Amino acid sequence: MNKKMLIKTLVALAMIAVVVPIAWIGGIPMQILLAVIGALGAYECAALFDTNKYIMAALGFAAVVGLYMAPASHLGAVIALWLVVLFAIELMDERITTDLVAYMFTMTMLIGLAIRCVQVLYADPKTAFFVLIYIACACFGCDTGAYFFGVFFGKHKMIPRVSPNKTWEGSVGGYATGAILSFVFGMFFCAHLPVGLRIAASLILPAVAQLGDLAFSSIKRRFQIKDLGNIFPGHGGMLDRVDSIIFCMMVFNGLMILWGLA
Repeated sequence: MNKKMLIKTLVALAMIAVVVPIAWIGGIPMQILLAVIGALGAYECAALFDTNKYIMAALGFAAVVGLYMAPASHLGAVIALWLVVLFAIELMDERITTDLVAYMFTMTMLIGLAIRCVQVLYADPKTAFFVLIYIACACFGCDTGAYFFGVFFGKHKMIPRVSPNKTWEGSVGGYATGAILSFVFGMFFCAHLPVGLRIAASLILPAVAQLGDLAFSSIKRRFQIKDLGNIFPGHGGMLDRVDSIIFCMMVFNGLMILWGLA
């Protein structure tokens, strides 16, 4: 194992050692963790702005908090207000482009709504941890599987203009890994969920995880940056680490609604 891979592995283990116990405890520690994720995500979004970076980070965090704390009946008002604020800022500062406004709006929406979906899981604190791990199996299982299948078998490039290193072999291998891992975990630890929901989620979430990863890669390619942050050595920033699970959380919440569980 080379030094780069060793650092990446150690950082990943450290993140697991912090996040898993907090997710198990739930309650206030979990709320603090979600707030930290939201704050770091907002800061990384604002880092692309050449001016008023910290003001934009504070406003972005306020929007994220509003998105995941507002009652459902007020959610539309929060979204509309955030749009008004962003376009007002664009009009006042010519250095802030419409591209940046669209980026900031989209990213804060994704972060805030994904955190809101996590809170939906914790409406049932007895099962939330296991469902969260189930989703993580689909998401990070796919990510890890795609990496190793790509390294050992990857020959055919997937979408070079978006992510030059991703291959079809890695994609298929990652999908299979995420689907199998999540299905097996769900069979033993999420038996309270309907079988149809578990089958659907295990088939859909690994594909969604890859879509999320590619979506964030496309954003980074658009702004010509390698990573959205650098807080985690070998992994980039907070958003680089949670890019795929953001999408998976929202899709799983949609599946819960379809099955009448949310």
